[in-house]
Formats: sequence, C-alpha cells, structure tokens
Amino acid sequence: MNSAKARATLFGAAAGEYDRYRVGVPDDVVDRLLPTGAEAVLDLGAGTGAMTRRLVGRVERVYAVDPDPRMLSVLAESCPGVEAREGTAERVPLSDASVDAVIVASAWHWMDPDAAIPELARVLRPGGKLIIVWNRRDRSVPWVADLEGARMRVTGGDDYVEQRIRHYLDDPWLPESALFDRVEIEDLGWNASMTREDVARMLTTYGAYISAPEDRKLEMLKQLIEHVNGDERITPSEDGDDALVDVPMVCHMWRAARN
Repeated sequence: MNSAKARATLFGAAAGEYDRYRVGVPDDVVDRLLPTGAEAVLDLGAGTGAMTRRLVGRVERVYAVDPDPRMLSVLAESCPGVEAREGTAERVPLSDASVDAVIVASAWHWMDPDAAIPELARVLRPGGKLIIVWNRRDRSVPWVADLEGARMRVTGGDDYVEQRIRHYLDDPWLPESALFDRVEIEDLGWNASMTREDVARMLTTYGAYISAPEDRKLEMLKQLIEHVNGDERITPSEDGDDALVDVPMVCHMWRAARN
C-alpha cells in the first residue's frame, strides 16, 4: 500500500469520532453543486457519510464508495437506503455510464488523478458532472491558523492534507484531458457552529493523533482543550458549557462536465 492510501485508510480506526466531530458541507452548498435533474449520484471517498446523508432525499439513487469498510459501516447505520460499496477512485465498482454526477468531498487529495479521471469518466453519463469539494477551516482567520498550529505542535502531525489542497488550488486540479471540459470554480465562505470541546476533539480526528500511542492521547487531548479554552478569540456567542462557537469555514468547489 502506498503512503497516500495508507493515510487514507487510517481514519477507519476512529470512524465514530470522525463521523461525530468532522464538519460536513452545509446544505446550501449541496444544493448549489448538484446538477439539475440528477437521478443517480456517486459519493466517492464517502467516508462515514457526511456528504452522503445530504444527498439522500435530493436524488433518487445514491451510491457511496470508500476503500475502508470500517468507515462504510458507520455510513450504513445512518444511510440505510444507500448502496455502499468498497472501492477506490482508480477502480470504481459501478457500471459504465451509470451516474449523473460524481462528488468527491474532501478526498481528492487521496486519489491518483491520472488513473482516476478516466475511471470517473467511464461511470459518468455524457454531460454528467465531476464535482470536487474541499471543506476546510479558513486559515486566513488568525485564530484558526493558530488552532492548526496547535494541532500540529501537540500531536506531532504534519500539514500533508493542507499541502495537497494548496497544490490543487494553485495548479489546475484537472490534468489536460479530452474527457472533461467546462470547468467551473467557486469558493463559498460559511460558519460552522460547534462547542469549544467539539472544536478541540475535532483536532483528534487527524492521522497523527489517531496513530499516536494510546497512553499519549489523553495528554494530547488535554493540551488541545487547554489551547481552545485559553484562546480568548474562540468565544461562544452565549455563556455556558454548551454555547456554540462560530468556526470560519470555506468550501472550494470545482465542477467539470463529461464530454
């Protein structure tokens, strides 16, 4: 298994925490990215189903594909009507021309574009859309940047995902291909509402924490909670332990049409 795939399948070890604390794409973004009239949609790299759950009820048939059965097990609990299958972007377990859209939500950095693009073109119907979405905390906000710094300092993690995202933001995300055209790019800022403890626990859903020795995790979590509680800029709008913090987020969206 190569290093990217090893990283991608690491999260199944903490699938429940991942599902609870990771922030999904808001409903209005889903409404904007879905093609009009789409009847069958593939959520590729579906994980525990943050995007899948928002597709259910919006389209008639939803497929969810992920390489990790532990993630799909959590997905199946909340999306019983979805056809969930093990697979990858390089080998999608669907027939030719079977879906109107493929959505990759915060997972494109785990995939090999050169191998994935022709495979995704295969499962898309003519005119179908390949939609790439990254939903991430907005590091242009100083306290968010400091929060990310605390995560890496406390857990000993790296910035692999951010580096991959920056790569695709700075360079064309879709290699030259006769299979797709009409690329549309859009960014949308929004706020996620979370308690301070959930902000801290969200930081434990990354690879460095998940793979850390069990006897170190409690101290790591304590330090992350101390950082969040000690930063006066991370201020709930109301008093109380359950008061919610507005966490600045940004969605980067790419859409391309299958020729």
